Amino acid sequence: MANEVISLAARRRQSRKARRRWRVTPRFFVFVLCIVCLWVAGGFARRYINLVLLQNKIIRVEREIAAIEHRNEAIKEQIEYMQSDSYVEKIAREKLGLIKPGETLYIPVRNAGPDDPLDVPKRSGRSTTGGY
Repeated sequence: MANEVISLAARRRQSRKARRRWRVTPRFFVFVLCIVCLWVAGGFARRYINLVLLQNKIIRVEREIAAIEHRNEAIKEQIEYMQSDSYVEKIAREKLGLIKPGETLYIPVRNAGPDDPLDVPKRSGRSTTGGY
């Protein structure tokens, strides 16, 4: 039993060597603080990029809305014009060949072009093929 007795100081030295304690140094706190700062900065950067993308999308949609509103106004003006009496009269004269009562219709004859034949035979009342 005398061989097994170890002094208290020797016991402490032996326990220190066998079991090393992990010490928290200021360097560890700086490392953890840097990791947290990087994580927070990454979150802010991601949110900022999303914000910029959404603002660009809003601007694009607002421009599209303005273009559609402009087109809508042009179509409304065209519909108003098409429902007016002047447009109806113009179409009746040009497309349908109608005239107002008391007017005389003149149809201009086009001039002979360079591709038209110069010698055009005149039609007579009788047919030349020997028919009726």
